[in-house]
Amino acid sequence: MDQNRNTVRYGILSTASIVPRFCKGMEQTGNGSVSAISSRDLKKAEQFAANLSIPKAYDDYQSILSDPEIDAVYIPLVNSLHYPYAREALLCGKHVVMEKPFVLHGEEAEELFALAAERKLFLTEAVKAPHLPIYQEILKIIDRNSLGKICYMDFRQSYNSGPYIQGWNREKDMGGGVLYGNEAYFFHMAEFLNGPIESCYGNASFFAGGAEQQCCISVRFCNNTMASLAVSNLVLFENGLTIYFEHGRIFIPDYWKASKALITTEDGKTETIVCPCEYELQYELKHYNECILNGILTSPITPPEKTIRYIRWCEELQKTWENEKKSS
Repeated sequence: MDQNRNTVRYGILSTASIVPRFCKGMEQTGNGSVSAISSRDLKKAEQFAANLSIPKAYDDYQSILSDPEIDAVYIPLVNSLHYPYAREALLCGKHVVMEKPFVLHGEEAEELFALAAERKLFLTEAVKAPHLPIYQEILKIIDRNSLGKICYMDFRQSYNSGPYIQGWNREKDMGGGVLYGNEAYFFHMAEFLNGPIESCYGNASFFAGGAEQQCCISVRFCNNTMASLAVSNLVLFENGLTIYFEHGRIFIPDYWKASKALITTEDGKTETIVCPCEYELQYELKHYNECILNGILTSPITPPEKTIRYIRWCEELQKTWENEKKSS
């Protein structure tokens, strides 16, 4: 990549439903652009390119990886394809922004980060929540200690319709299910707000294809506080994150894409903080572009050691659940 340029040029591998949001977010960064998109269906790629003002459309992923005018690739493919295409992209000299989950196995994550470091390329799991403006305000409240210390955090996500419960999302071998679909938000945000996690446990129920339909995860932090995650494809929760403090609580609706927070003190007084964000991906994408343009190989917000650890926890949870199913 030409270090004299101030814009990172992206190619997108896939025409997944998140792509329009990625492109809209990239438009807002001021330091990145989308130059090409690919799909196995050329007409679909061309339609996306026309609708999103993307200059080039390809009918295969390798064309983007071989394009000398592409600096970085964004990978929102089926979860089981993240590892092979990220590896190929790095071997072709491209920086990589990988949609969550990063990969399905800890050893794959270790290999990719080692390869990126060897080739002096940027690599990250795309996790937008820590970059959202609302969390900068929440961190200020935590630092001021006005509500006391964090005692417990309750994360809830649910969706019982749409693409996330269809097709490959039900198949374990393709990386489907609610665990890999939501672990990045939970683990990254839990440690982002409350420090290192010491232990992790959980349980789940399953689709016929073997992927999790519901799961509950419980963690204990090194500071002896706790957090839980509940995810369901069967029922609809009041989606969000509730942070319980010694002297009150903060509720963040739809915490993974939040623009507001409701603060309740122990005397019952309430306050609402609003931080509008029309395209919530723009903040993480601007950060990734800054890293690439400045020769920084990993994000300090979502560093490799955390991503690797979280994927290993998911593997351990799934092994436990598989053994329980076999013994029942």
